[in-house]
Amino acid sequence: MHHYTQPEFVKQLREDLSRKYQLHGPRIEQLWRSWSASQREEAVRAGAKGGEVLRTPTDKNLGRVRLFMPEWNLQDLAGPHPDVLLFRLRHRATTSLTEQYARGPNGEPGDAETIQRGMREGLRHVKLYPHEFTQFYAEDVYGQSMDAGNANNYRQVLAGMSTAVNAGVIVPRSTGELILQRQLTILQALNILRQICTHKKATQGDKLSIGAILARAEEQKSAAEDYLALCRTEPAFLTPIVNMWFMTRPELLPDEKGQRIPLITDKYKSIAVFEVLHAAVIGVAVWEYLCRLFQGLLDKKDDKKYRSIVLQEISNVCHFAYSTVQNHFKRHVQACSGSKYFTRASAGRNKEPVRVVMKIQYILSLCEPKVDAAKAVHWIKKLDEFHREQPAKMEDLMESESEAFGDLSVTTAFIQSLAASLSLPPPNKTKGQLYLLKLKALTTELDGLKDDLDLSQFVVPIDNLLEPGVARQALLAVNEFIVQKAGAEIGVLYDGLADEAMTAVQDQSAETETIERELEARLSIMETPSPAVIVEQRREKVKTRPAHSSVYSIVPQESPTEPEVAEQSPIYPVKEPTFEVFSTLFSKSESHGSVTWAAFQAAMADLKFSVVPRFGSVFTFLPHANFSPSKAFTIHRPHQSRSEGYKLIYFANRLKRIYGWGEESFVIA
Repeated sequence: MHHYTQPEFVKQLREDLSRKYQLHGPRIEQLWRSWSASQREEAVRAGAKGGEVLRTPTDKNLGRVRLFMPEWNLQDLAGPHPDVLLFRLRHRATTSLTEQYARGPNGEPGDAETIQRGMREGLRHVKLYPHEFTQFYAEDVYGQSMDAGNANNYRQVLAGMSTAVNAGVIVPRSTGELILQRQLTILQALNILRQICTHKKATQGDKLSIGAILARAEEQKSAAEDYLALCRTEPAFLTPIVNMWFMTRPELLPDEKGQRIPLITDKYKSIAVFEVLHAAVIGVAVWEYLCRLFQGLLDKKDDKKYRSIVLQEISNVCHFAYSTVQNHFKRHVQACSGSKYFTRASAGRNKEPVRVVMKIQYILSLCEPKVDAAKAVHWIKKLDEFHREQPAKMEDLMESESEAFGDLSVTTAFIQSLAASLSLPPPNKTKGQLYLLKLKALTTELDGLKDDLDLSQFVVPIDNLLEPGVARQALLAVNEFIVQKAGAEIGVLYDGLADEAMTAVQDQSAETETIERELEARLSIMETPSPAVIVEQRREKVKTRPAHSSVYSIVPQESPTEPEVAEQSPIYPVKEPTFEVFSTLFSKSESHGSVTWAAFQAAMADLKFSVVPRFGSVFTFLPHANFSPSKAFTIHRPHQSRSEGYKLIYFANRLKRIYGWGEESFVIA
């Protein structure tokens, strides 16, 4: 692991602050100005060691701190004029270290002059460095020290560099170390302050209009559709996800007696393909229905009964959506970093799903069923704070855990904003089940089939899916299996669920209380057709159904008719690093390379996108006011802050879908 020298650390902190200020500057300034003096004081103290800060520039209670960084005091920074700190933040984020060395904002002294004034009043470094000097005249050598070896050499070397010495950009190392330490301390404090501001902004639930909520739900639906589309069209995307799903199956866990199901069995590879595809279909279905519900609220603003019914449906479906991503998160945690905290309860009948029981609780609270979306906000915030303080610990998560945590965070962020915007009733097991009863019945039926699916000729080993044509054959086999067992392909089975539920919502809102009671009485005595009858009814329905491609289909088309993308974008002149980022993202070669998260953020900033951090690893990129289309792009930071492999494919596909971008959209300015 690389250990930074003090000059390297100062440069890294300055680069971090500059990049984050470019992304978040306007929002930080807006938030800082909106805070009270006490809130600003709390934030300033949080950026100081032990929370100790000078009260005034001349405060002597902290010893010689007043000589070291007198401007970092509560009177100036947390006083009635918020722009004082903002000027200093902007100066540190937008000027070079050599400029900061020479001058401060608004005519204030630079770092060198401040330290030299302090030294005249008694400030000293603990070490003398008798024959060493430090250079500050250029960024490439900034802060580097040299040892002349002895007093005579020291005098001769400095005499030969008299111009730089007289200009004050070469100084004794004891002075240089104080200057670097001052810069490091202030930059650290500003970076922490920036994190506090963006984090507070991210964890405050935004109060949104119904139209804005609908837009966010449509973005989630679009992301779910893209994920499913990539599963059926991109073997390089599908294969690693199936591998992760296979390696995190609950059957790998020991039961309460320490026994494990035999690991070497190929049937779970077939099941993994089925589960990946089915989970993707359910994701699209849930967000499709939520979009329909929010659209209904917009269309019938004044219908109080309709609104009451719809809000209960929304509450229940959001609870279901959260439970789904929570279960996926738990699946990956129990197989990876949390493996020693989980056991598998012995299964009963052959078709019963394996039940996983948690042994102990701590940071794994997010896996607990009793932790709903509202409670998850607290734990996500705690994890976020922990990873800000110890960023290397975030890299300890396995890739599958990191991805699942991102999905959990995205859903939690949506539900938090929703709860802040609408007065939702709590989830109800009897009311507002017009959609979920149908959805759960269908998912239970299909999940009961997967044990009989045999894809061994395609997925043993799983990487066979990467061979030309094999993934397509596997998906066709899954589709044929579902048609044979359930009477129709999965697209047909899920098509119309939202329509049927919305019609039922409309009918229920139009009925009187008496009619509702009569309807409930009739429904309670109605017999449910047998599974065989249901399958036959589906087969007959398919014969009369016009041919069309369903968004829920898992069958890759001969001539792909995947979701429409935005119109072809204009050509953007960009900086060379930005061009390299998008060239890598949209490369048509099989070896896509990789893109760091920092490089991606910088590239989006070059296009004048701003960033709103939400929870954990979730960020929303917002285009500037005149950008078209004016849609947001929400994504979670990739594992180890680097996009490669299937994640790079997903990033590129989302950007193409939303903005119409491609390899030809960018040129070097």
